[in-house]
Amino acid sequence: MAISNDGMSSSESVGFFSQFGDSVKGILTGFALIPLSIFLIFKVETCTQAGDAFKNAKPVTQMEEGKPVYITGKLSAQPVGSLFVKTGNYIKVSESSEVYAWDEEERTEGEGSNKKKIRECKLKWTSDPESPSKFQLPACKAKAFYQRRVKSDTNVANGGKLSSEGKTYNVNLADTDFTSSVPSSKPADSEINTNGYISSGTYLYSSSTCANNEVEGCERVSVSATPIPEGDMTFLGTLKGDALGKYTYKDEAFMSASVGDYAQTMSAIKSDDSTKKWIGRVIGFIMMWAGLSLLVGPVTMLLDFIPFVGTMGSSVIRFALGIVAFVITAVTIILVKFWYIWLLLIIGAVGYGYYKKKNASAAPAA
Repeated sequence: MAISNDGMSSSESVGFFSQFGDSVKGILTGFALIPLSIFLIFKVETCTQAGDAFKNAKPVTQMEEGKPVYITGKLSAQPVGSLFVKTGNYIKVSESSEVYAWDEEERTEGEGSNKKKIRECKLKWTSDPESPSKFQLPACKAKAFYQRRVKSDTNVANGGKLSSEGKTYNVNLADTDFTSSVPSSKPADSEINTNGYISSGTYLYSSSTCANNEVEGCERVSVSATPIPEGDMTFLGTLKGDALGKYTYKDEAFMSASVGDYAQTMSAIKSDDSTKKWIGRVIGFIMMWAGLSLLVGPVTMLLDFIPFVGTMGSSVIRFALGIVAFVITAVTIILVKFWYIWLLLIIGAVGYGYYKKKNASAAPAA
């Protein structure tokens, strides 16, 4: 292993046997990833979502026992604030911080006989700094350990009340899932308690120096607030007395809210449900692709040692496996969504096979 003169980086060649050993170990990971990806897709396609739970919700004036209801009205709550956000009419306020601290980054570069393991000591913004004493590079181990002074925190307003048609209903805002139509953003400078920090762009910095330059040990804080909308909001759940709570549907509990009337709220809920489902599908596809690629890892590793042609060959294999992963993912989704059709086809095929076999055995006797 070659270490730079300043001790801040190192480079180490990765030999043939080391690469081959890693690729063989990767096969085990591949065998685990493939069924996990199928299981994930199954859970994504069969999960119960808020749109399903509230599709038959009734207005509160037509409430039925044990059934979901919706209430449209004006939301109010006790003022809420935080260390950096002045108390105001918010649903919730959040703050999180990062420190510009030392990190030992490890990566690989090149392929085949040119593959190297690179380790570098770098400064980066992080919410989870690691003690330099755990690093391997000599110069990096001697660096200062910078920690966050501001802890991540979220404060949700208490005393939520929804006023509708002369009545007031209690709502627990901490238990409510708000759609993306109820956005959060950084409050205006007039609504921020700087507490000695400097507001610049989207962050609050620990000093004016940090606001203008990235210096080791600097801290930056991100604050966001979700204002109570001025217009009507629609809440969906189950009503017990004058309190709206979570509605249980297929062993899952839901309470949702968004701006606008019931139709607008359901549209926002379904849109968010669809986004979550597609994110799950994409993750499942990536896991499937990674699993298949790991299974052929020894083959692509060997190809990488063949100049020019080998690199192209391994790239073609990975691309082909991406197509295979896409097809498997799509078929899995179809199998899960339309399982009853496949069941009917299987029953039909078995029945047809039995019918043909019975006719074939009866033919000689005729």
